[in-house]
Amino acid sequence: MRLHRFLSLSLLVVFFLLLSAQQVPPLLTAPPSIQAELWSAFNEQLQNDISNRPLTFALFTPELDTAFITADGKIAILWLALRDDYGQRVATEPASLLARRTGTGWQILKPDDPEWDRVLASLPRQALPLEIQSQPPDLKLEATDLQAALTGYYLPYAANTARRLEGSISHFQSIPELGYPSCSIEYCRYAYDFTDRQPFPLLASKKGTVIGSRDTCPNGSPTCTNYIVLRNSADGAYQIYLHLAHGSIPNKLTPGTIVQRGQYIGDSDDTGYSTSQHVHFMVTRSIWMGSNGYYWGRSVDFRFADVPINNGIPRTCYEVTRFPIYDGASECLGNKLDPRNPANDWYVSGNAGAAPPTGNILAPAADETILKGINPVLQLSATATDDVRVVAVRLLVKLDEEWVEAGPFVRQPFQGDTYLWDVDLCSLAPLNGQVEIALRVWDYEGNIGSPFGARTVQVDHACPPATSQLHAAQTFDSTAVLLSWEAVDNGAGIGGFELQWRKEPGAWEESNMVTIPAQRRSVWFVGEAGGAYAFRLRALDRNGQREAWPAEDAPETVSVLPESCQSDPFEPDDTPDQARLLRVTETATGNLCGAGNPDWYRIEVNQAGKYLLGALSQSGGAAVRLRLFAEDGVTELSAAEASAVGEHTFLRFQSTAAGLYSLKVEPLVPELMGSQANYRLFLWQVQETYLPLILR
Repeated sequence: MRLHRFLSLSLLVVFFLLLSAQQVPPLLTAPPSIQAELWSAFNEQLQNDISNRPLTFALFTPELDTAFITADGKIAILWLALRDDYGQRVATEPASLLARRTGTGWQILKPDDPEWDRVLASLPRQALPLEIQSQPPDLKLEATDLQAALTGYYLPYAANTARRLEGSISHFQSIPELGYPSCSIEYCRYAYDFTDRQPFPLLASKKGTVIGSRDTCPNGSPTCTNYIVLRNSADGAYQIYLHLAHGSIPNKLTPGTIVQRGQYIGDSDDTGYSTSQHVHFMVTRSIWMGSNGYYWGRSVDFRFADVPINNGIPRTCYEVTRFPIYDGASECLGNKLDPRNPANDWYVSGNAGAAPPTGNILAPAADETILKGINPVLQLSATATDDVRVVAVRLLVKLDEEWVEAGPFVRQPFQGDTYLWDVDLCSLAPLNGQVEIALRVWDYEGNIGSPFGARTVQVDHACPPATSQLHAAQTFDSTAVLLSWEAVDNGAGIGGFELQWRKEPGAWEESNMVTIPAQRRSVWFVGEAGGAYAFRLRALDRNGQREAWPAEDAPETVSVLPESCQSDPFEPDDTPDQARLLRVTETATGNLCGAGNPDWYRIEVNQAGKYLLGALSQSGGAAVRLRLFAEDGVTELSAAEASAVGEHTFLRFQSTAAGLYSLKVEPLVPELMGSQANYRLFLWQVQETYLPLILR
């Protein structure tokens, strides 16, 4: 009984301002100073009553939506909203608390307080919300529990768009986790709240006739509810849409007007008894107009043809995991283990627009030859129209028998219904010859119309691949040569390069080719001592189109590698016994002379700690592999190598005490050698520094 009392009585105050235009509002919006006093009193009572605090406020954060006060300033009503642990305000109807001014300040009253009934009775009857007002005495409601569910309804927004279901059975739950009911089970068992990050266009869920509407209430007004009601021609039921945006209902939707399923009827918003923008949608067998200026009725069972679960009944993951199961609807769209996750409960509509947008391409004409030479830009003109308004147009191009969107979304017409824009076709594919194009149009409601004005045009070699130019090889007294190049993007972007080489005399072979990332403009090549090598390069665009090789298989550059090298002055150092000494903070230099010829070092550390060995590439593409051994030169402890020819090498190790180690330095690839293939070796002790953790 206590929960039922909370359900019934907490609703008795929420529409106190929704009066007819001829009456003086019984309550006034509390000024900011009074609202601050009320909010402070609420929080103080909440802190003093922790043991009896509703579970709502342990799972959600309450916040004051608005507050109202009587003309004499003695009684106030607070509307509370909830914000979940993801920071989102729950888009539903508010909870209501009473407050009474005493000699010491405001006293907050909950429905179970002894004074609740008396204080509530002192408020004008017009303060009662429609959700719990008794229906007119001459209105007889049909029994709904034995009637079959109504069918043929669709989600009230455009096909292929998704909106979030904020609540259904949560309207009437008195289980504390949602905090408060906003409507009784008798009237809201089959009511649905849909929301999104912004107000959104609404489409008729089913064909019907306009019974009444209002869109004169300012957006965000808590005292006035915009609405539209349709009567179905097929089953005689009524569709009720609440909380609509100011001025959004089309002027042509006057009483008696027939509305097709999928026809635009207005926008969602936050007018009336609401904590955040959403549409409250339900179907009833009968309706009545309350003193609050909008229609109400008792919801009946109906099913959405485009909801893929629960036989057409949408539910939130919070509802199916926290509340009793009604009508067998136990599934949701999302993660039941994280029921309030913002990614849950998005329902994609199948409500095809009754008046989708139309359009046509004006230019180019069918069979016209376009993009002659190397110009990749197609100049387009088109028309697009809609019964509400067009929000974007875009070009379609058929690739592999599928229409693909190309170029920018064009959102502003050039003049009237005419749109002018350019599209770089080379950014889409290496098009040539016959190409099919068409137009796609988006309208305000979210409907997509396409393809319009489909036609075949002729493309005349307008999409050449990227081009490249390989420079003369940069040579050293080394078997490594540095190859560099320039590249030009011809419209489709640069996707990479292919470098090919051959040993002279010889032939080009596929096995002697590497692919190089698009951002690179140089690379090292290592060949055999005394060899002569020819090179050529070609670019690839992002569509995979390749530049042609130079004519007649000609190379772009040729390099002859040295046959021998001059050793550094520290040879012989090819064994552990011949190793040079390297201490902490010291450096040593050497070259890679002799194919596969190693250099050995004796590493001395004077204390336990962490150390860094580095081998820097100085010239000639030097790149090495470092292998650290125990003092015996046999037991390998660690190793590291350069990522590529011409790159540095770093090796970290930890010593548990002062002592000696052996280090072997060898070429990254066996063929890498030369008098100028120089590296510089260093040894540092590493002092690790930890930044303080700063909590904000």
